[in-house]
Amino acid sequence: MYDFLTQHCTRPEPHSVYTAEELWTDPHVASQMLALHLDREGDIASRNHAAIERIVRWIVRRFDLSSGRRVLDLGCGPGLYSSLLFSAGAEVTGVDFSESSLAYAREAVPVGEAGPMYIQANYLDLKVDETFDLALLIYGDLCALSPSQRRHLLASIQEWLAPGGHLAFDVFSTALFDELGEEAQYTFEGKGGFWSPKSHFHFQRRFKFANALYLDRHAVVAADSTREVLNWMQCYSPETLSQELQECGWRAVEVVGSLAGDPYEPSSHSFAVIAEPQ
Repeated sequence: MYDFLTQHCTRPEPHSVYTAEELWTDPHVASQMLALHLDREGDIASRNHAAIERIVRWIVRRFDLSSGRRVLDLGCGPGLYSSLLFSAGAEVTGVDFSESSLAYAREAVPVGEAGPMYIQANYLDLKVDETFDLALLIYGDLCALSPSQRRHLLASIQEWLAPGGHLAFDVFSTALFDELGEEAQYTFEGKGGFWSPKSHFHFQRRFKFANALYLDRHAVVAADSTREVLNWMQCYSPETLSQELQECGWRAVEVVGSLAGDPYEPSSHSFAVIAEPQ
């Protein structure tokens, strides 16, 4: 146990360990994440539902989706965006590797009615034959990937887009990064909690790195098991994001404060970009 906690408190090399899938594939944690997605007022796993509705309205107008355009919703979760986009007239394909989230999304489609098509897959490994007019990557998904994963995904999206297609996504900002401090904390969950249904200790360390990268490192210690979950988060300014896009063969067409079309604010914790292949 001493060695395990010593490792937990050690600053790793950036992206040297990657465990993000456990947030979505561990049955208990996935059920907790689904509950957070479905919290209409919360902003943890998804934005609150009023914000989601604003985002969908703007995206539908911005890309004229009511005319039946094809949308690829990457990391669609329980279909909160996909279902609304489909109702607005788009043809939607949602992709996620959470079995519980996709089960909810599919069950939400009324029996006998059409709905989005859902694919259970890691979008880093996705293979699709059709092309799309718009790809979506919502709520900072790009930020959780390593540089090589980002390059791979952006190259794949280029292949999935039809001529004239766009990528719309949001990221966390350097303003957020600047406000964060390195920290260490622990809690005891005697009756179980988010990380485990059993009694457990939860240790969390936050490390900050150069180039606006930070890591939340979680250790979960129960009577019969120990495990870690590492959540990497890359933050951006419009300038650093535009540079990375350009290096990957993309061009930032528009920078906005959010995917609801709000004006960009440098002090905001996130912002959004519309991009197209160069």
